[in-house]
Amino acid sequence: MSFAAAPDPAYALMREWTLRWSDLESDLAHLLLQPRTHKDFCARLHALQVQAQELLQIDPDASLYWLLQLATSSSIGYSSSHALMCWALCRLVAPSLDCPAAKQDSLAHAALTMNIGMTQLQNTLAEQTIEPSAEQRAAIDTHAARGAQWLRELGVTDADWLHTVEQHHERSDELDTPTRLLQAADRYAAQISPRETRAGRCVTDSGRHAMLATDAGTGSGASAINAIGHALLRTVGICPPGSFVRLEDDTIAVVLRRTTQPGAPWVASVLDVAGSALAEPTLIDTRTDGCGIAAALVAQTVRVRLNHARLLHLSRMALAH
Repeated sequence: MSFAAAPDPAYALMREWTLRWSDLESDLAHLLLQPRTHKDFCARLHALQVQAQELLQIDPDASLYWLLQLATSSSIGYSSSHALMCWALCRLVAPSLDCPAAKQDSLAHAALTMNIGMTQLQNTLAEQTIEPSAEQRAAIDTHAARGAQWLRELGVTDADWLHTVEQHHERSDELDTPTRLLQAADRYAAQISPRETRAGRCVTDSGRHAMLATDAGTGSGASAINAIGHALLRTVGICPPGSFVRLEDDTIAVVLRRTTQPGAPWVASVLDVAGSALAEPTLIDTRTDGCGIAAALVAQTVRVRLNHARLLHLSRMALAH
């Protein structure tokens, strides 16, 4: 089943919505790059988190679409876009893991600040074409502990927040659920994001990587990682909003909205079988026979300029069907 795009009276509204996300990402980048210049760091971060939560609650699928497009489109400003992507994944998945509300809030703040101890270095590494130097490697290895210490110095007193930041690269069977979830979100988001030396992985490969438990210890630890990985994929979908897919008819589409079936989202076709951009996107329900997804695609392999405001409005149309 497909629907042609109608004239878009909400274009300006959706454009404003994307600009709010862009402004929020820019403000977060500035805060994380220069945290010690802000005496009101905690208040500023909390305000940013509240704004992000408001946007996420308005439309989780549109939020995922925008954040995944941001994460997969460029390696520039990687640290803040990665933080927001991890934050959204944690916010959406944590309720399904029965995390108490207070721990969900602590986890959200940890997701935004887990790499505060190496923000500039993380941006540099994303665009670097050579292996990390010994000095860079040492900074990477110590950034979790350093980040937690900086947060203490900036006034953070939430023990769960600090613990999750400090432990977000540890491998142990004893890790709590919020820390394990952040690790899974971190792996997933890192895999889909491009670097100067490589393209990002497709979302299906990233999803499989998020569920791998081979580096998570043994026994209950491995089982917990698998459970969290499955919860992540059940929540965001096998091909989440913002990812590109090839359909059964060989057209290329961008995923717009999840359905009750993790592998069958609403999509909008953007390229025809010859690889030419379509003048108007078409909303397609991939649960319909003959309209299914044949494969997930790496974002960098799809050459198309998307009209995000129009596509997000089209995504809203899917809610009526």
